[in-house]
Amino acid sequence: MEEFYRFNPTFFSSPNDIVRPENLPAANFSDATTSTPTEFHSQASSFLQASHGHREVTGSDMYDAIKTQIDNHPRYPDLVSAHLECQKVGAPPEMVSLLEAIGRGNYKINTCYEIGADPELDEFMESYCEVLHRYKEELSKPFDEAATFLSSIESQLSSLCKGTLTKIFDYGSGKVSRTVPFSNIGFHDKFSPNYSCTS
Repeated sequence: MEEFYRFNPTFFSSPNDIVRPENLPAANFSDATTSTPTEFHSQASSFLQASHGHREVTGSDMYDAIKTQIDNHPRYPDLVSAHLECQKVGAPPEMVSLLEAIGRGNYKINTCYEIGADPELDEFMESYCEVLHRYKEELSKPFDEAATFLSSIESQLSSLCKGTLTKIFDYGSGKVSRTVPFSNIGFHDKFSPNYSCTS
């Protein structure tokens, strides 16, 4: 039976994949009763795949197919935007400008694809966007808390000052940022490396 289902490699090498009698393998019917159903199905499957030009689907093919589906989904621009917002958190100004330029790029929306055509993909895209929004909020918390703390310290210093307190370095630009009232600064504060006192 094995010879009956075994295929000759030249069987499918005919021009234009036309099946001709001379390309068919010789069948041995004497062993037809010795084959198991599993062998039959595997050989039949091989025949069907080969005869219709099918090839085995690999992980790479599956990855490409999923990527294409995501790229063509109507929520894809929202997904990219949410991802870029996460990247902006804590980034230097130059990087934020670059990310904003990327975000302004035109992301084509495939008009052939509608929400509801693939409910599983729709749910994935919706969930992923929500996760990215929550992630951005969590990333922003330490920066917001630090900014609030520094603002509080600056207002306390300014309430203690009668003269002027010049902030020497703005950490972002390295330039003098502003002058605030100065007075009665304690010994430790007068020797702070970030401030100079003028009367």
